[in-house]
Amino acid sequence: MTSVNEKHPVPSPIDDPTLGLGSAEPGGFPQVDSWTLPAAPEDDPYGDMVANLRSFLDHVAAAKPDNATVAELAGDLAAWRARLAPMSVSEREQVFAHRTDLPGRGQTMSPNFAIEGGDRDGVWGTVTYGRYYLGGNGAVHGGAIPLLFDEVLGRLANSAGRSPCRTAYLHTDFRAITPVGRQLSVRGWFVSEEGRKRVVRAELKDGDTLCAEAEGLFVALNPGQP
Repeated sequence: MTSVNEKHPVPSPIDDPTLGLGSAEPGGFPQVDSWTLPAAPEDDPYGDMVANLRSFLDHVAAAKPDNATVAELAGDLAAWRARLAPMSVSEREQVFAHRTDLPGRGQTMSPNFAIEGGDRDGVWGTVTYGRYYLGGNGAVHGGAIPLLFDEVLGRLANSAGRSPCRTAYLHTDFRAITPVGRQLSVRGWFVSEEGRKRVVRAELKDGDTLCAEAEGLFVALNPGQP
């Protein structure tokens, strides 16, 4: 019997030139000049696609489809992959995760952090984990929580005209169950900034319940450092 992978082989990211990897020109770091999101266009097909893709992943996680549905879906996805392949660009030119006018920067990897406000010293907003991030028994997968903190604190550490930096460590403490499907509050703030070192903290709360908190050290890059 022919498997789905044999009928629709998935190229290795290393071997697939259509993914735009290995460019001689680095992509750079998106800078946060203002925490106020610019208004997205009323007619925004890309924003609609990302929203539908997030919803699609939630439905994939929640569904128990029959084999015929899975086979048809696999074929559809393979066809769309082939259609997108000729449109691949370098990291610097890509749209995914570079749309700062959209919640979550227009990407679907990390949880969808919706900014409500912020300044040089902190940022706050909300996040709702969908079924895609379910770990078990109604709780968010533990690995998805540091992913959120790295997104929030990384953007904060790179904000307000600061030079680009990378995560040196990210320590997360889990204080209570983080529920799927509820709007949660997120807050991040600077603790200290000395030389190249930037220490930041964040918390994730369900109402008054502290679900998790984190501390991160971000280190500014030297000139020419990747």
